Amino acid sequence: MRKGVVSVVLPIYNVEKYLNRCVKSVVNQSYKNLEIILVDDGSPDNCPELCEDWAKKDSRIKVVHKENAGLGYARNTGIENATGEYICFFDSDDYIALDAIEKAYSCISENKAEMVLFGFCNVDSSGKTKKCMIPKTKKKLYRQSEVQSYVLPNLIAPDPKTGEKTNLWMSAWACMYSMEAIQREQWKFVSERQYISEDVYSLLFLYKGLQSVAILPEALYFYCENGTSLTHVYRQDRYDKNKFCYDACLNACEKLNYNQDVKDRLAFQYVSNIIGALKLIVTADCSKKEQKEFLKEIVTDNHFQAVVQKMNTSKESLPRKILFTAMRHKLCGVVYSLIKIKS
Repeated sequence: MRKGVVSVVLPIYNVEKYLNRCVKSVVNQSYKNLEIILVDDGSPDNCPELCEDWAKKDSRIKVVHKENAGLGYARNTGIENATGEYICFFDSDDYIALDAIEKAYSCISENKAEMVLFGFCNVDSSGKTKKCMIPKTKKKLYRQSEVQSYVLPNLIAPDPKTGEKTNLWMSAWACMYSMEAIQREQWKFVSERQYISEDVYSLLFLYKGLQSVAILPEALYFYCENGTSLTHVYRQDRYDKNKFCYDACLNACEKLNYNQDVKDRLAFQYVSNIIGALKLIVTADCSKKEQKEFLKEIVTDNHFQAVVQKMNTSKESLPRKILFTAMRHKLCGVVYSLIKIKS
């Protein structure tokens, strides 16, 4: 590891329209001591050529071409090629603030932390910045048992008992990591082709060994909604993938000896993911009858019911409480109407 160097990993696949925007935001950082790793994941467009062009312009850029294997494994290729003291993983169709690395590096190094978490803003397809998620926590540095008892649960979901929202986000790109911690834990990402929420599942294993996490209450990352499709397709295996991932996360919690709070937060995240799937159903390009059949199949499923029946929703907003009540009583017509209005 080279002290003071930050490795920035950009997995790249079929993003030629947005790649230059992302790379520009990295090469123009106020913090210059960077190692920029462009991982071409067998991209079928002009991205491989664009990557090579960037490498000719900036000596800090290293290009790795590989066969397509998905986002998680592309990030692992970045880890294998990284030589920095710290590392970040950014999606190549998004971009970062020009002082993002400088601020994150200062925070993680000054606090001698193994990870620093920061906020982000959503950017719509027209380029307009929308809602920003800025971390709001009780402290700016958490150590040892606090990492598993406070930081991890709040990354997964808000506190169902108190309603506290910290605006932390469990994603690979909303943080900077210590390479020493990654190597010590022998940590890697799983494939999103196997686990639909691969960031969550992967990070459960890293957080068990983390000794310190710093919080940076600023939005440094810009998550982009890059265009909207005219065709809305609902993949029928989406629900099964969410079930599989949730069960796998619970099994991981047992293996890692996490407390019940972590498991309860995972239930909230699972149900939120299912609500997202229901929104896709009610906007899908199929008949209303088919939409309602897909929705009913999920809402009445024993697995979903077993989770939603046990959830503490006392701190949810009134519209959410009504939706949860309708789902618990399998009032599929009401659920359909509520989701349709929200969508």
